[in-house]
Amino acid sequence: MLELIIGILPFAVGVFASPLPVVIAIVMLFTPHARPTSVTYVVTWVTGLTAVTILFILMAGALEQQDEPRGWLTWLRIILGVLVLVMGVRMWLGRTVDHTPPWLTSLMNAGSREALRYGILMSAANPKELLMALAAGLAIGTSGLGFAPSAVALVVFVAVGAASVAGPLIVFLLGGDKTLARLERAREWLQTNNTSVAAVVMIVIGLLLLIGGVLKLIG
Repeated sequence: MLELIIGILPFAVGVFASPLPVVIAIVMLFTPHARPTSVTYVVTWVTGLTAVTILFILMAGALEQQDEPRGWLTWLRIILGVLVLVMGVRMWLGRTVDHTPPWLTSLMNAGSREALRYGILMSAANPKELLMALAAGLAIGTSGLGFAPSAVALVVFVAVGAASVAGPLIVFLLGGDKTLARLERAREWLQTNNTSVAAVVMIVIGLLLLIGGVLKLIG
């Protein structure tokens, strides 16, 4: 089980280091009803990530039970690695200084309905998070370790990945309004460097997937 957890940690870190969901989590703290709106966003985001990861685990487990060679999994990891790597490189080459878009500014007046919608969009409908969930789901679903170890691995993946999104809310609940200035500075930095941070994360994860797949192929 330890080997499985170590294997999925890079994908959990990839989710953790995705800047835009964190930026939205901080913006939710400046809405008229900060606590319920932020809690709705975080809970929805965590639920969305958990749901899609479980779906990929079940799909991978179903394919694993078929009497076909496991070579498809290795090739899928390689293809996924190339895809993530190419996306990361393209993001890096096209990076610019990001400014606050109008839609993000409009979230200052968001309520629970908008928090619910963006929680789903930033998790279950976010291509970056889906790729990480797919990679983790494949690793867990084909591990053959049984329900309990797989459940532990899923919890670790979601907990590590969600720490960055839940972090601002936890800081706010513990420190109150006096933490808002520091959270706003963090939001500004993440917003400015959103593309660069995301590109580096994608490149690293893509390389890990690609190298791991190639080593399995030639090993």
